[in-house]
Amino acid sequence: TTRRDVTGAIIGMIGVGQDITDLRRLMEQEALLFQAQAANDAKSQFLATMSHEMRTPLNVILGMNDLIIETRLNSEQRTFAEQVKTSAESLLILINDILDLTKVEAGKLELVTVDFDIRQVMEDAIESVASKALGKGLEICSYIAPEIRTDVIGDPDRLRQILLNLLSNGIKFTKEGQVYLLIEEEEETASHHAFRFKVHDSGIGITAEGQKKLFSRFSQVDSSTTRTYGGTGLGLAISKQFAELMDGTMGVQSEVGTGSLFWFTAVFKKIIHPTTVFPVSQLFIPKVRQASPMTVLLKAENETLRLLLTRYLEALGIDAESVNSLPKAVHALESNPGKFDMLFFCPSMKAFDGAVSAPSSSVSDYGAKNDPTIRSSSIDLHHAMTVLKSRAHLWPKLETIIMCPIKCLSHASGYRDLHRCSILSRPVRLSALHDAVVACVMRIRNETPGCHSLAPKPAVLNQQTQDAEKPKGRSWRILVAISDMKQRMVLRAIIARQQLHGEQHQCVLAGSGKETIEKLVLEDAGWNHDCLIFDTNFKDHTQQDIVRYVRDREAQALFNKNKNTPLVLIAAI
Repeated sequence: TTRRDVTGAIIGMIGVGQDITDLRRLMEQEALLFQAQAANDAKSQFLATMSHEMRTPLNVILGMNDLIIETRLNSEQRTFAEQVKTSAESLLILINDILDLTKVEAGKLELVTVDFDIRQVMEDAIESVASKALGKGLEICSYIAPEIRTDVIGDPDRLRQILLNLLSNGIKFTKEGQVYLLIEEEEETASHHAFRFKVHDSGIGITAEGQKKLFSRFSQVDSSTTRTYGGTGLGLAISKQFAELMDGTMGVQSEVGTGSLFWFTAVFKKIIHPTTVFPVSQLFIPKVRQASPMTVLLKAENETLRLLLTRYLEALGIDAESVNSLPKAVHALESNPGKFDMLFFCPSMKAFDGAVSAPSSSVSDYGAKNDPTIRSSSIDLHHAMTVLKSRAHLWPKLETIIMCPIKCLSHASGYRDLHRCSILSRPVRLSALHDAVVACVMRIRNETPGCHSLAPKPAVLNQQTQDAEKPKGRSWRILVAISDMKQRMVLRAIIARQQLHGEQHQCVLAGSGKETIEKLVLEDAGWNHDCLIFDTNFKDHTQQDIVRYVRDREAQALFNKNKNTPLVLIAAI
């Protein structure tokens, strides 16, 4: 502002100055932040799009390769095909991890809230990795106390993903011993239930310095780990973020050479009216215990397996005594005639390495001390069953349950005709274990076990029952409506392979929504197709259009709901 005298002449100036250097710097930083955020969003969008685009051909590769493996191949061809499968599965895991990472970074990953049973998720996860563990000769098992209420509200898929990651890592880094999952009740309030999940392994262990880098993205203990075992270092970082989304956390305890313990916590909402909890308080077996106590002799070489099975049996109201070898089991049976009602026999994992030992010519020499291939701690199933069959007359009322590794059930199939012998797959579900024990108890008491079953189907495998209950093959006319031609070919080939099981299905293909509707014809008896399988990528019609078209036509025809055509929607996750 100018300053003037009485004549109006300018004699000076008044001004105020302000240093805006910091403001300009802040504005520049804000602009850079916006640019970085835009670049990060573009990167996340690019990775998400590429992940989806890469999974489509990769799923075709996996599907076609599985069909090739099911054909007659020589040993070299089978090795090549299995290597393709292993590499493709590793690539698919990497793509899924990147997709999850982009969702987490973008803040778009939301947990679903549905009713589910933690015990079922645990047992499903264990079964999913069982073949991989058993293929390495590892024992794999799980435990959650039967009296704990496990029906909650939360996201079962993300919980399963965390468990599968930790279990797969445990199997990957363990050469011998076991991997097992333990779930404990952490805290319970009026509205929420907190659990602690622990995955133990007897693997190589991790140094204290390596543990600090475990949960960082694209980080592993050292470069030699990647060269030896593979992996990207994303699994644990994503799993920890999933645990934090569930109001929990994740950690590790490990020593080099002794194994590792990975744990995480998660909080779930309670179900107001629980229905899926395993009703341990209402089990039938504790009632039997009051009238006639039952005693089981458990033979299992692995100490962890013996402990977990003993706890389950005790929760079911059964007294259990355990031994770690067949000679000790035979000695216990001979020394205590009539004491044991049941024998639980868990064949050693070492017995299924491809070499089957020949049974001893003398049953009295069941220890096979002179045969270095047969040791008391790892006598194979065939030799053990030879001993039990030869002495069955000494224990005519003894119920035998063989808990055979799920990958080796064919080894035990020849013993289904053994008197009072049942077969269970291992790892075993609690409901299956309960039903097997109930069946044995009922046979001992000459009663029918059906009304006491907890599982929807009998857990005890009986070949005649399986053959009688196997559904007869019926020819279905299936409409496969998928936009991608290669995926249509894979699905058609998979359906065609069902002919090997006596099911002569006819497959009709469609590549667009318009073609799908044209090929769906409503007749007096119903649709001209028994099932419709379609995806979400049609450009001319959405999946809602197709579903609405089918269901509206059915409603107009006043169909019985049992005649409605099953609709199977294929969608990318």
